[in-house]
Amino acid sequence: MVSTNGSEASYEISIYSDTLTEKGLLVNINRLRAAFPKQSSAFFNLLTERVIANGFTDDRLMDAINHLIDNFQYKEMNISDIVGFDRKRKLYTYSDVCNLVTKGLASFEDFEVYRVGNDVFRVKRNE
Repeated sequence: MVSTNGSEASYEISIYSDTLTEKGLLVNINRLRAAFPKQSSAFFNLLTERVIANGFTDDRLMDAINHLIDNFQYKEMNISDIVGFDRKRKLYTYSDVCNLVTKGLASFEDFEVYRVGNDVFRVKRNE
């Protein structure tokens, strides 16, 4: 899914393209239960519902939970601590790439073509 970033004409897309499987969901929610045993079953039921509704994939859920486990510093975990997690790649228009090349900040070889439906973008190879 392409999303715009603010009011500027800047585009980004999630790096995750796999799917959410029942096994991936159960394994990762159970890991979170083990890391936060004081959370209620109702919390994990609602989290599962929101993960599905927000189109998570197995990899995104695993990365979100790993990030939370590694970085959590507060008294109470919120569903948004998981649901708000995503890693995105910037999508460049042809005009964006031309501007970067003209300014000497990149070369055309730094980018590869990336299609989203009928739209054509470029992504940096090293991002």
